[in-house]
Amino acid sequence: MAPPSRNRIADILVKARVIDELQLRSALASLDQWGGRVSRVIADLGLASEETITQAICQGLGMPRVQLGNLTKDAAALARVEVGLAEQKGVFPVQLKDNGKTLVLAMSDPTDLATLDQVAARSRARVVPMVAGDREIEHAILRHYRGQEPVEKKRFKPDSNKQQDAGELPEEEEFKVVDMSGKTVVKRISDIVDPNAAPPPPAAPAPAARAAPAPAANAGSSASDILDEILAGGAPTSEWTEEDLARLQTVQQNQEKSSKILRALLELVFEKGAVQQRELAARMRL
Repeated sequence: MAPPSRNRIADILVKARVIDELQLRSALASLDQWGGRVSRVIADLGLASEETITQAICQGLGMPRVQLGNLTKDAAALARVEVGLAEQKGVFPVQLKDNGKTLVLAMSDPTDLATLDQVAARSRARVVPMVAGDREIEHAILRHYRGQEPVEKKRFKPDSNKQQDAGELPEEEEFKVVDMSGKTVVKRISDIVDPNAAPPPPAAPAPAARAAPAPAANAGSSASDILDEILAGGAPTSEWTEEDLARLQTVQQNQEKSSKILRALLELVFEKGAVQQRELAARMRL
């Protein structure tokens, strides 16, 4: 299966500088592995807050934002969209208007035309999309469809000022896996990890690496020896004397002068026609 390509929402978030190209590639890689929607993946990875993402989408598409936190339940609107479809597509019916002819629909990705068409066909109404956050929509579905109050789980952070009682377990870290359609498959770590399994043994400490001794120049080494050592990958060390470095600088200056003289001689030879460049190149390859 080909990896998911960036969609219009991804382009909007990059253009608004909510994320950069490197972060987008990371989000798309996670999307390829776990599925879902790009806006939710970006928020779950901690690359940007859901509110920042939602506001950027509103501005990028020029569409209104709908707040679902204190929304009044519209039973007629809920009856037009099945709960399974709402959970699968990540949408929430906000209001039914115009004598049942118009359905206001909250979406995190209003550019998803396939979902808009599917909801319109199921609800038998004209769908008017509005922008809301993924988690906000998920909470509204729980509250208004399921009659459950969503619980925000906090990641466990040990308090350095308090000692845990013996046998007390830390709060379970939030964990969620969604399929390609965005439906939640795994909600808790305990769903995939055996709580009775023995913890893995601690890794043995790695032996400390011994530092390799730095190459030292022999006392009284010649400038050519020093130059050979540098060309072989070495570097000047503190054991080299000022006299050694001065000799090395002299060698370097002489080489630069020789190079200039040789270049001038070659140009003169070519100008006088004494030798051709091809002939010289052939001789140098011998």
